[in-house]
Amino acid sequence: MNKCVGCGVLTTNSLCERCFRIRNYNEYKKVDINNNFLSNLDKIGINDLVVLVVDLLNIPKNFETIKSKIKNNVILVLNKFDLMPTNNIDRYKSYFDKYNINIIDILCVSSKNNYNIDELYECIKNNVTNKVYFIGYTNSGKSSLINKIIYNYSNINTSITTSYLANTTLDLIEIKLDSFTIVDTPGIITNNNLNNLGDNILKKLSKSKRIKPISYQVKGMQYIFIEDIIKMSIIDNDVVIYVPSNISVNRYYKDKHFNNVKSISYDITDTCDIVIPNIGFIKVKSGKINVDLNNNMDIYVREPLI
Repeated sequence: MNKCVGCGVLTTNSLCERCFRIRNYNEYKKVDINNNFLSNLDKIGINDLVVLVVDLLNIPKNFETIKSKIKNNVILVLNKFDLMPTNNIDRYKSYFDKYNINIIDILCVSSKNNYNIDELYECIKNNVTNKVYFIGYTNSGKSSLINKIIYNYSNINTSITTSYLANTTLDLIEIKLDSFTIVDTPGIITNNNLNNLGDNILKKLSKSKRIKPISYQVKGMQYIFIEDIIKMSIIDNDVVIYVPSNISVNRYYKDKHFNNVKSISYDITDTCDIVIPNIGFIKVKSGKINVDLNNNMDIYVREPLI
């Protein structure tokens, strides 16, 4: 048996049937996922270098969980920078100061636009002593980033399978470059929205363009709908919405029917972000806000990123 070069599972060929169909027919076969991927971090050796990949648009709520597993030197990669406003780099970096991990450098990158990939590659070469483990939560873009490094800096004729759905990588995958060995790891699962979103929205997210913040000065009661899967009922507030430009946002002055699964009320005392994992976030000031969620989605509140 061989390991599939695309996702890491055991297979009789170099590429498993699932990866073959993803690559050639864009057919994603869902698999039963258990949540033991965090245990892969126990396999990281004391002398290994860690590249921790974080999706800037989807900073995990439970980032502390992964922090507790990391004892190594870390290059923190803030990925998908091509989607974010570009004038906040220092703020993006300083946001992670509170986590107190052994960070040797922080880089904003975009594998899609090949932004800062040279800097990342040089940083890895200057700090690697053994293997380099790429770790992160599901759909943070680890595999796409590794594919870009393989394409840019090696003659290897291989690539890791990627898709817009969660957990395409299923087991550890080792790629030997001239200077070092990269280890891709399965994304750590969170209780987020990705597998609860409709295929139409997932395809939109996979083709996302840079965010153009949408600002509303809300007077009285108003209602903001995001892709008809989230409704926010807001009274007297200043709201800035950060979602990709191809995600629909609509404001209504009268209530509109919504088949919500659950409602969450916030009595906010200071400026914060209401985060919709995998979609974006809404910066709001103090006040009362009610959020209706569809499709068993999750949201959370954090200190403002911008």
